[in-house]
Amino acid sequence: MRSVSDTLKQLKQTGLRVTDPRIEVVKEIHARDGLFTGEQLYDDLRGRGSGIGRATVFRTIDVLVELEILDRVHQPDGAHGYVLRGPGHRHHMVCSGCGNVVEFQGCNVDELIENLASETNFRIEGHWLEIFGTCGRCQDIPQASAD
Repeated sequence: MRSVSDTLKQLKQTGLRVTDPRIEVVKEIHARDGLFTGEQLYDDLRGRGSGIGRATVFRTIDVLVELEILDRVHQPDGAHGYVLRGPGHRHHMVCSGCGNVVEFQGCNVDELIENLASETNFRIEGHWLEIFGTCGRCQDIPQASAD
């Protein structure tokens, strides 16, 4: 897994300034385990007394997605969150109950993509695969009855 220093080094190598607020955001992201939203990140930083601006948080997230350091994860409600990107081509399973995200490799959609490209005359440049369901922990939680 990538470290804070690896991320900061990549920012520098792409010609981006590594400012104190940007370092603060990168450290906060690397300290997280799992899915987060930009709003959660901003609220947590501000809650700890940071004077960081909301725009700085969201711009830094966008840069990290662009540099493929973060993955944008689409959620069942249409919103999206972020996770640190693992190595290789990955996809995500997202729990509709708790929001837990599990990465997996391999999606076996290559034949489908080739057929779609041929049938539609599209040059397909990439794809996302998000699978939504309920994780084992949430499945074990008793459901309240609708009396």
